[in-house]
Amino acid sequence: MNTNLAIGERVKHIREQEKGISVAAFARLLNEKEHRIRDIESGKQKIPPEIITKLRNILNINPDWLLTGEGEMYKQTENRVQVIDEENGIEVNYYPEVYAAAGYGATNTLIEPKRIKLAEFVLKFFGIRNYKKVDIINVLGDSMEPVFSNGDLAVVERVESIEEVKNGDTVIINIDGDVYIKKVEKIPFENKLILKSNNTLYKDILIDLDEHKHVKIVAIVRGKFRAV
Repeated sequence: MNTNLAIGERVKHIREQEKGISVAAFARLLNEKEHRIRDIESGKQKIPPEIITKLRNILNINPDWLLTGEGEMYKQTENRVQVIDEENGIEVNYYPEVYAAAGYGATNTLIEPKRIKLAEFVLKFFGIRNYKKVDIINVLGDSMEPVFSNGDLAVVERVESIEEVKNGDTVIINIDGDVYIKKVEKIPFENKLILKSNNTLYKDILIDLDEHKHVKIVAIVRGKFRAV
């Protein structure tokens, strides 16, 4: 058994399924090189003690679980990182009644946001550039599992145009009033998009922008908070 690979898979689980973020964002959080995280996840490199310490101190990961797979993922004797900072945090919009349907779509009618304060390190952790464009909305459905589950809170950064979106980005897209969370692929030299799900039970959706006049990529998903 490749012990390094098993540990790497657990690191990848933390990054993808617990935090829902890219390798680049994870590396920024740990103040590490991106290639080093990739090598650890793939089993090419043994996880060094300093990264184990960072995972414990920053994300409250239990070192015993990380190294052996046994016990609880999170250390029970320590508090989780506080993401809401009412005193010094950055104000963002939270839409408790707005849902990005990770499935068939859901029409949203109530769009009045609440204002909450997130700790600034959380926004930096997700790689967000413009704090004024941050929204938090709910995920509905299972088509983006295992990365995004029903009830998760998606942290998104609003965009003005499709040019801000890269292939492979997970986006919030409005199609004729219905709001979806999907991975997007732009077809070169054609005015078309392919919307992809993480859950293989769901088929890709082809959007011809010449035929669908009311299609807008609203935001890029930068991360999530796990439903509890």
